[in-house]
Amino acid sequence: MRDETRLLHTAVDDLPFNALTPTVHRASTIVFPTVESFLSRHTRFYDGYSYGLYGHPASRNLAAQIAALEGGVRSLIVPSGMAAIMVTNLALLRAGDHVLLPDPVYGPSRSSAKQFMSGLGVEASFYDPLCGVGIAALMRPNTRLVWVESPASFTMEVQDLPAIAQAAHAHGALVAVDGTWASPLGFKALSHGADIAMQALSKHVGGHSDLLLGSVTVASEELFRRIKDASRFLGLGVSPEDCFLALRGLGTLAARLERQTASALKIAARLAEHPGVARVIYPPLPGDAGHALWRRDFQGGCGVFSVVLQPRAENRLAACVDGLRLFHIGASWGGLHSLVAPVQIEGTRTVSPWRDRGPLVRFSIGMEHPDDLLEDIELGLDRYGFDREVAAE
Repeated sequence: MRDETRLLHTAVDDLPFNALTPTVHRASTIVFPTVESFLSRHTRFYDGYSYGLYGHPASRNLAAQIAALEGGVRSLIVPSGMAAIMVTNLALLRAGDHVLLPDPVYGPSRSSAKQFMSGLGVEASFYDPLCGVGIAALMRPNTRLVWVESPASFTMEVQDLPAIAQAAHAHGALVAVDGTWASPLGFKALSHGADIAMQALSKHVGGHSDLLLGSVTVASEELFRRIKDASRFLGLGVSPEDCFLALRGLGTLAARLERQTASALKIAARLAEHPGVARVIYPPLPGDAGHALWRRDFQGGCGVFSVVLQPRAENRLAACVDGLRLFHIGASWGGLHSLVAPVQIEGTRTVSPWRDRGPLVRFSIGMEHPDDLLEDIELGLDRYGFDREVAAE
């Protein structure tokens, strides 16, 4: 079954109630018919239902769908993308272990490694996202986990996952990938060597900017049980209503991504020719530094790209962004409405310095007409102005 078809056919049906939409069960307590079944309820923790916190039909349904899309053995649904990152770290890392993260990793993931995991005795190091096989030189005897985020959230570096996975596995480490940018439709991380693939389902899968969920998909039952156990100890449960919304979002995911990617390509190509733009960073765009790896490993894109503006007086950026009519200023992406996020890169990296001089702005292209969005951005660039002497250098 192809992904576009799978998105519209739910995987679990627990009731003889024929409907095109999944059933939502609201419950904390699950009742049992006998003393024996109640006393043995913990044996159902991984595969059945024992208590509402640990799973319900909507979460099992969504997990089955995500696992199928990712090409994994099992998936776990958790309250957010950050929860997916942290439950993975806490399940797989112990005091004395070492974890590697790409330098432009998602900001809260970087902060948690330095401020929280370090307090548990886990040491984190950051690496150049473009190092590829060179990551072998950074592996230590106690390196247990290597994180990959491809493309990076703001600066869009595409990582050589097969090369990184081969080097990590040769040293006995696991590889976890944040593949939220492309969704499971656009990037099958497990098929390129990852052991764990996580998603912030709040973004593309939800698709309407109205839910918080995350997923962790794994390549083995053993890994699933380790992460599922950690979720139990952390008390991580998810709402059946949010799972319902995510399942509903899956139905339109392929169509939304196709439309948003096409719009983003059109807008990004036009902006790349604008004199006020120093650089457009968008892997699906021919000429982008990550385009070759994106074409090799990815099956699709999305509507998220970044723009480096020509250097200009700093207060001009606010004039550009604040006056946009169709873009809301916000930190997420993947919804119906277009978003814009000015980014401060300086001081956030320790290994791969950011060398562009102009401000960085990330756009998430929604479902509006691309010509309207482009006109809005071009008017913003008129307000911004640019340094023609710098542009000519």
